[in-house]
Amino acid sequence: MYRTACPSCGAEVAFRSAASVMAVCEYCRGTLVRDAESVREQGKMSAVIEDYSRIQLGTSGLWQGKAFTVLGRIQLRYDAGFWNEWYALFDDGAAGWLSESNGLYVFTVDAGLAEQPPLFDKLQPDMPWRHQGQAFRLADKREAQCTGGEGELPFVVGAGWQARVGDWRAAEQFLTLDYSETPVRVYLGQAVRLEDLRCQLLREDDAIVAATGRMRGSVVQLACPACGSALSYPSGLATQLVCPACAAVVDCSADTAQVVAQGQQLAAVKSALALGETGTIDGRRWTIIGRLQCQDGEGERWFEYLLFHPTAGFFWLVESEQGWSRVQLLDHWPDVDGHAVKLKNQRYVPLYSYSSTVVHAAGAFNWRARVGDRVAVSDYSGNGTVLSCETSGNEVVWSRSQRVDQGAVLRWFKRMAPAAASARPQVLKNETSLRSTSEGGSLLTPFITLLLVLNVPIWFISGLDGSVFFVTLIAALALWWPSLREQ
Repeated sequence: MYRTACPSCGAEVAFRSAASVMAVCEYCRGTLVRDAESVREQGKMSAVIEDYSRIQLGTSGLWQGKAFTVLGRIQLRYDAGFWNEWYALFDDGAAGWLSESNGLYVFTVDAGLAEQPPLFDKLQPDMPWRHQGQAFRLADKREAQCTGGEGELPFVVGAGWQARVGDWRAAEQFLTLDYSETPVRVYLGQAVRLEDLRCQLLREDDAIVAATGRMRGSVVQLACPACGSALSYPSGLATQLVCPACAAVVDCSADTAQVVAQGQQLAAVKSALALGETGTIDGRRWTIIGRLQCQDGEGERWFEYLLFHPTAGFFWLVESEQGWSRVQLLDHWPDVDGHAVKLKNQRYVPLYSYSSTVVHAAGAFNWRARVGDRVAVSDYSGNGTVLSCETSGNEVVWSRSQRVDQGAVLRWFKRMAPAAASARPQVLKNETSLRSTSEGGSLLTPFITLLLVLNVPIWFISGLDGSVFFVTLIAALALWWPSLREQ
């Protein structure tokens, strides 16, 4: 460990990793750059935005059987939000990065220089690229600005430093091509859960409350900066809001909520479930924090509800004409198998391909959602489950959906079942029913009586022709017969 005094304030600054070339003084935010055995100050580093993260400097854990300790962090902002990159040092001297975004975590290590990487400007969602014989597909492309940092880092960052990265997936593997500097480097790892890392020295809830004034995941109320309507969102987890009244897109990731896109007054939208409604699912209390209404190319519409639980995270509940579905994003991506896909030895065949456009958005989301967002969707079916691939301009997302019985949804949200319908067959829209819906009698009797009375003159004019009489009688009986059968 190398220790030195901060040139600005004199406080002790420690470099615990031999690979660290920069450290941020925790007292004055001075940026110290280490060069051989000398240290020089290079401006000030902006403080990180308080984001309710449970990770902190000094957090330790295990990944793939190797112990690590978190030494530093940079915070990066892009057009749909921000994320943390935690710099970790393993006990054997190797280094890694623990990426944290909206409660999702990915651990990667430096895998060397990329061999013939594609140009950053040429990256397209779902494009293939091979690394050491393994085929990966592009999941996400983004450019981001460093907005703050703390602790030790293996390279020098400062105001205006820009990250340019492409994230690739193959089954459970995660690969990042870092275009921030030349030559392009490869970082290889996998999505992880914080619980599986067996972390020690995570921030306790009381420390988060002391720093932020509220619990992570607690519901926060604020007034829409555009129209003043009441907005609510779970702190630290959903940072992008869409005002239900004026459709303004509001970023609440910083200390002050800001309007990033103006909207227009929304027409009232009726849906089966409402924002803020809670339901008990699998023993947990879930809250509906976001609602989308989407439309395909043929005009069919459906609702997508974003549900949130403080420790379990997020999932989607979809309501369409076909019924209800529960949708969960996939960390383990399927393999492409010709025109079909395969996930954990289960083959899924093509089902539908269509476009989905957001026509209504309201509530809180863990990414920036807005009216007009459009994705291309490909559905694959297998063993009663549907896998969906959604592709937008810079991103690909895979999800798995399973049908949910309407009765289960009613029980989750403590709704009363619709009044029991009559056992009689339902009348089709293009049929005409002469049956009365009241219990006071039927409209058939007066109608048939009127029919007979109106036909009496015709019988006399036709000379009491028996054929006319019998035709009229048969018509009357044809109308009367269904009601006689139902009595």
